[in-house]
Amino acid sequence: MATITTDFVVGGVARNDDYYFHKSFIDDIWDSLRKDNVLLLAPRRTGKTSIMYHMLDNPENGYKVIHLNVEDLERPGEFFLSLIDAINEHQPEYLKKLSASWSLFQKIGLRLEEIDFLEFKIKLRQATDWEKCWKESAQQLLEKITVVNEPVLFIIDELPDMLSVMAEHSLEELRSFLHLFRKMRTYSQNKGKICWLLGGSVNIRGTLDELGLLKSINDLKTESLPIIQEHNVNGFVKMMLESRGVQYDENLIPKICSLLGEPIPYFLQLFTQELYRYWRREKPDLLTAHHAEIVFRHALLGEAAHDKLQHYYTRIQIYYPHEEQDAAYFLLDALALSDDGVSEHGLFSQYQRQQLTQSKQQSVRQMQQAFKRLLLRLESDFYIREQDNGRRDFNSFLLKTWWCKNWAYASE
Repeated sequence: MATITTDFVVGGVARNDDYYFHKSFIDDIWDSLRKDNVLLLAPRRTGKTSIMYHMLDNPENGYKVIHLNVEDLERPGEFFLSLIDAINEHQPEYLKKLSASWSLFQKIGLRLEEIDFLEFKIKLRQATDWEKCWKESAQQLLEKITVVNEPVLFIIDELPDMLSVMAEHSLEELRSFLHLFRKMRTYSQNKGKICWLLGGSVNIRGTLDELGLLKSINDLKTESLPIIQEHNVNGFVKMMLESRGVQYDENLIPKICSLLGEPIPYFLQLFTQELYRYWRREKPDLLTAHHAEIVFRHALLGEAAHDKLQHYYTRIQIYYPHEEQDAAYFLLDALALSDDGVSEHGLFSQYQRQQLTQSKQQSVRQMQQAFKRLLLRLESDFYIREQDNGRRDFNSFLLKTWWCKNWAYASE
């Protein structure tokens, strides 16, 4: 049997030898960071965080890399407090240079090397009132980074989640944060040693546009995660199965591709893992397309992937404006029930029918604009795409099949 060199990574971050996809895209990001700060947009489960950790583990161009996930943060003060804590976690020696003659650290009362890692954030939180002094602390941080003058890459993951919570708490505070954060990025970019990679799995542009704050991110170069090509799927499945001694016929991988549709790394990993487990349990001589259909039906459309697929349904309730939620579900139900998608004209007719049930009536022009905005949001968030024939359909055949099975019957 061949030696197994790559583990199945289902639900976690793929690092080191377990990382497989998007390696050339990472080179593109490093190239973009030479001149621009970057906004990396990608749906959940498509490998965005794995890309960020790959860059953390394999820095280029002499950069010190600092990674921070801000999904659970709610206030600007928490952001800057956590950012300093992340510097201590990923680049402790660099933080020692920053802390020299910084009054914030003098308040801590201990040298960094004397503070336990877990104690550091507690001490830092006690050093100042972060809710009131976050602007001053952010400015001091930028000044210290500039003085040290070493190449630094800040990777901030799930930024839109944090901004959405900030908007609910205080629009004025959000505006102040975005203004200062943009100022920090622009200033550091002009200095040429500090760059930012911001990531999100939610359509941040649509959210900020509705708040009139889109210009707060217009300094960023947008990079969208490319589609995984069929030859990459072939190479991955072949590597994962053959390294484990699994034999399969020539129809297996094409069947995997057709059942997944546009592949999402998480579900491709899960599908391949479940195929291996099926082979190990049932011991067929060869894995075939028929076996792929069995695993797809019982595992991916069953409990194994339910929670992750359910996320695509519930996230509309969390991130979409209230007035768009019912319409989004209505259109996705129609697409899930279709054989090969629906034309834009057909979707607009469906949208008009749904809007007639709402108490707030719109003119035809207003309805057209709202429909176009919703269509763009659904495309940006990976739900749908325009096919070669011009019709819209789900990006993922797996998601379409699951949606039809679990939700779309309600609109028949």
